[in-house]
Amino acid sequence: MRKTWLVVAALMLPMASPSAGVAQQPGQGQGMGQGPGARSAMLRGRIEEQFVRRIQAEMGLSDEATTRMQRVVTSWATRRRALEREEMRLRQALNGQLRPGVAANSDSVGSYVDALNENRVAYAQTFRDEMKELTPILTPVQRGQFQQMRDRLMLRMEEIQNQGKAPPPP
Repeated sequence: MRKTWLVVAALMLPMASPSAGVAQQPGQGQGMGQGPGARSAMLRGRIEEQFVRRIQAEMGLSDEATTRMQRVVTSWATRRRALEREEMRLRQALNGQLRPGVAANSDSVGSYVDALNENRVAYAQTFRDEMKELTPILTPVQRGQFQQMRDRLMLRMEEIQNQGKAPPPP
């Protein structure tokens, strides 16, 4: 589930305006020499643009409300990405302490576990805080629609990620 939120957060940023084309990031060319990162960014841009258009159409948002909503969502997604990077750093540090055959430092392991748990709580709270910030922009019905649309997108992305993967061991 956490990985799905990562994908959705990445998909939500930077959200293109409904009337604009997909903006290219510096260093992204249109030529044949594009690497996987450039192709991913272009795909992400297309998905973002479609998602924004769909949100605007299904919720009947004005251009101004869509722009305001995008700013809020982008801001919170940026914060979530920072928390995701911190979680990755903490997991790597914890894995380094818990290597087989190497004595772990109990104090370090305890600190990493506590920090990981705090990070998870902070990550979950970003969604609650994001919805609070959307309250003056979207009606309760629109917030519900937005949440459902984002959840459906996340589920779809999870399905795509899991295609061809073996099921996890019991």
